[in-house]
Amino acid sequence: MKYYSNILTLGILSIAVASLAFYGDGKQASAAEFIIDMPVGSQNMACNPAYSPTGDWTKMLNDKCFNPSTLTVPAGSTVTFVNKDTASHTVAFASNPLDATTWKLGDPKFDSGLVLPNGKWSVVLDEVGEHPYVCYVHPWMIGRVIVEAAAPPPETRLITLTTDNNSVKVEVEFSAGTATDSMLTVDPPQEVTFNIKFVDPASGKLIEHVNYDFKVIDADGNTVINRPEQHTHTGDASHKVNFASTGAYTIDINVLGTGINKPFDTKFSGKSALSISVVPEFPIGIVAVFASIAGIAVAMSRFKGRLPINY
Repeated sequence: MKYYSNILTLGILSIAVASLAFYGDGKQASAAEFIIDMPVGSQNMACNPAYSPTGDWTKMLNDKCFNPSTLTVPAGSTVTFVNKDTASHTVAFASNPLDATTWKLGDPKFDSGLVLPNGKWSVVLDEVGEHPYVCYVHPWMIGRVIVEAAAPPPETRLITLTTDNNSVKVEVEFSAGTATDSMLTVDPPQEVTFNIKFVDPASGKLIEHVNYDFKVIDADGNTVINRPEQHTHTGDASHKVNFASTGAYTIDINVLGTGINKPFDTKFSGKSALSISVVPEFPIGIVAVFASIAGIAVAMSRFKGRLPINY
């Protein structure tokens, strides 16, 4: 029985790893660094004429004490405090910079300790919201960092192909789906608009008077859509394709050449193909979990009958 338990344990661990890989907290320090200066003279209360120990700290923000006194950054950013003054300063985050009981003293992430002249201290801020702070040696020095949710990475909406003789770069922009290399994954039913540009690789300019065939072929080699001898005067074109059924498809774009009349000039010509996978949208993390469960089943079947069972 312990053999089966070991196999099951390994399977559960693989599920856990898969879950962490896809559903972890996702917090990563951004490569972006933002600077806040402690200016010369900030050791003097004169840098903040509005300072009052019992006032509204939000009205005491002054770039002559911390510069800038208000900084907005995306989550995961590194904020570095640079001491340009002739005196040492500190940075202590607090919910209320005027209330010493809220200062996060002794916390290495939120309390810099003494930052000597020409020194600096950095902190990575992940939590979205307002983060006030104060120099507890010179409490009139007050600032805040506003952390906003990091913008999601832009979706790739362009796939670049090259004809088989390398004479034409075919840029295919699509309205829906997810691109990986030269593969486009589409969730059915879906109508996708393909905006196509025929580009001269040498000059980077659009090729005028391009003649081409546009076909959509399924996994069995059947032509689903056939639009032969299309012509574009400007070098760009648009085609709509309705993907109603799941399966593998190929879009063949065959550049016949340039010109108004036949025979076409074949300086710019050749074949290019875009692979399409039409599958229902399914969370990748769940797929990983199912794959792990399947792995357990395979392992159990292989060892069944060959390992002793101890009850």
